[in-house]
Amino acid sequence: MNEKQEGERTRKGDLTRQRILESALLLFESKGYEETTMRDIAAAVGSSPGLTYRYFRSKEELVLELYHNLCAQLEAYAHELAPGSLPERFHAMVARQLELMAPHRAALSALFGVTLNSRSNAGVFSEGTADIRRRGRKTYLEIILGAKDAPKKSQCEDLATVLYGMHLAMVLFWLIDESKQAGRTHLLLAFLRDLLKLMQPLLWLPPVRQTLARLVAILGPILGDGRLTMLPAEGVHDNP
Repeated sequence: MNEKQEGERTRKGDLTRQRILESALLLFESKGYEETTMRDIAAAVGSSPGLTYRYFRSKEELVLELYHNLCAQLEAYAHELAPGSLPERFHAMVARQLELMAPHRAALSALFGVTLNSRSNAGVFSEGTADIRRRGRKTYLEIILGAKDAPKKSQCEDLATVLYGMHLAMVLFWLIDESKQAGRTHLLLAFLRDLLKLMQPLLWLPPVRQTLARLVAILGPILGDGRLTMLPAEGVHDNP
């Protein structure tokens, strides 16, 4: 097989994967995640179950494909984001994430129970999505380092973990927000941006640094921060 034929085969395979994913998301939206079967998805695509399993072995793999696609799109956006203040860059990142997710909101809402199940490979905080969380946190480190008002380098790692945690919290809030056009979500995002502006001058203060470090020590491994793998001893960071 020559290079041209191989490229055409790859392109055709990518299109098939995308078609299967889109059909699955529509079914999750209309039937629900649990009620949808791989056979249903194959029928919606107009292919045999065998061909569908060749691309995706389970519904969880389809959900992971969506996560990876969204993660890659957000990474690309971060690379192109113009320099600016840290609060504005944080606001832009979350707003872009919500924009990317908007076409899939009904399907993602149907997946809400799965996303919160840490025992499912498709759970947001499961082992199956650990790489996505590491990539998301790394993207926030890039956002911080590229800000005009970035804090001291020693603080950037901890702050990346905290902001990524806020990012995930905003996504979960958006999924349960029933207000018109997710208005409460956008109000909350603006509030967090303004709160970050107020907090920035305090980041260099030792008590604030220590508090952030303590929080990161607890939540960091869950949020893709690979620097810590063990819980700190209770009271280690407490002030005397």
